[in-house]
Amino acid sequence: MSNSINFQNIRNQIQEENALFITNDLQEFLRIPSYSLNSNGIEQAKKFIINYISEFCEEINIFEHKINPTIFTEVKGNRPEKLLIFMMYDTQPINKEKDWISPPFAAEISKLNPPLKKLGDCIISRGAYNSKTSLMAFLNVVKILKRENILPISLILVFDGEEEIGSPTFREFLNQNKENLKQCIDCYYPSAKQNLDKTPVIKMGYKGIISLSIKAYSENEEPHSAFSNIIANPARDLNIFLNKLYDETGFKIKALAEPYKYSNSEKVIFENLIKKINVDDVINKAGISQIIDTDIKSTFLKYLFQPTFNISSLKSGYLETGYKNMVANSALANIDIRWAHNISPEQIFNEIKKKLQNFIKKSASKFDLKYNMGYSGSRVPLDSIISKAFLKTCKDMNFEPEIWPLSPAAAPLSIIKTKLKKNFIVGGFGIGGFAHAPNEFIQVSSILNSRIFNLNFLNNYSRLLK
Repeated sequence: MSNSINFQNIRNQIQEENALFITNDLQEFLRIPSYSLNSNGIEQAKKFIINYISEFCEEINIFEHKINPTIFTEVKGNRPEKLLIFMMYDTQPINKEKDWISPPFAAEISKLNPPLKKLGDCIISRGAYNSKTSLMAFLNVVKILKRENILPISLILVFDGEEEIGSPTFREFLNQNKENLKQCIDCYYPSAKQNLDKTPVIKMGYKGIISLSIKAYSENEEPHSAFSNIIANPARDLNIFLNKLYDETGFKIKALAEPYKYSNSEKVIFENLIKKINVDDVINKAGISQIIDTDIKSTFLKYLFQPTFNISSLKSGYLETGYKNMVANSALANIDIRWAHNISPEQIFNEIKKKLQNFIKKSASKFDLKYNMGYSGSRVPLDSIISKAFLKTCKDMNFEPEIWPLSPAAAPLSIIKTKLKKNFIVGGFGIGGFAHAPNEFIQVSSILNSRIFNLNFLNNYSRLLK
């Protein structure tokens, strides 16, 4: 009985301190420009986190990488069993700053343009949704629970500073700390995952991903285009090769050309989801203004399960204003591919590499192929402890969760599944959107529930361990 009274006291504290939390903790953290390749901003964010958690952590460890460090620490709770908490403190860089309602690292409170004006006051900031708000909301609750000496379970906190560039050295971190991390039962990644109508979302897996760069080049300068038939043409050759990977008929990569085979569980979850999903909300929240298919079921099947071939950048030739008739001496394509299939990124890369080796034999251009990063997909069973704790917490807070069979995104946490054999869940309360886009936001009125969710989730997870 005393435990429940204590938790009600904590809920009261969380509510009473919410305005101060937003002003003193969250907005201060959001104002740090910690996009992945900004070393000064990353250093500021690292110091902010270390200072914040030093109030309730005895030993804080720094795992140095070539780019940004990983911070990790242990927090002792009232039970010795440990839950791994994964968080990220880097963000995407700023794009199209002129399109932002307010400066992207000012963390100002404003209203969004229609149709999202109905959300009321929102904090506009890079990282507000993905995922600094969730990080601070979780840490704040842990700090309060430790202050009251009622943290229900022990935690290992891991803060990744390279998530937005694919966590290239996260695997190395796991390898070097494997024995300690293996003591954890499951893994949780606090995130703001409520729809615009406040419905919480839980996704039972993530796609695999590979990111690679393909460069075509020649030893020529950039001569007049009249010579284009008798010299290497890297831009043309690169486009020809890209069509050997993917064209208007779909994938030419054998591993991804086969249709995805749905499991029985995925079929059931998808059929339930499609009956109540609001596609407009998903699209609006992502800042999308146009889609290519108007059929809801077809759109969602593609979104969740169909592999994607995306060219994020394609650079070559004369890029200034006006025209210049010349033959470019280099061309570069940055590509990412995502898939639901049970295959590894190495399998896809090796097939692309073999295709390129065959193509080079007949091409006048030279080629470089670079593997940037990649990880396999993962699945989490609905009957796992971490899934049950998430679903129970939603229902305790009077919300019926929306269950997705798979996320169309990819997550480095998949490495935890393959390396540590641990289940993980990404989710939590909070309404936000425009990740990676201008006017990234978190709804101010949803922040309180985000903090209360963390309190209830930790309590439920600890109880379910019995």
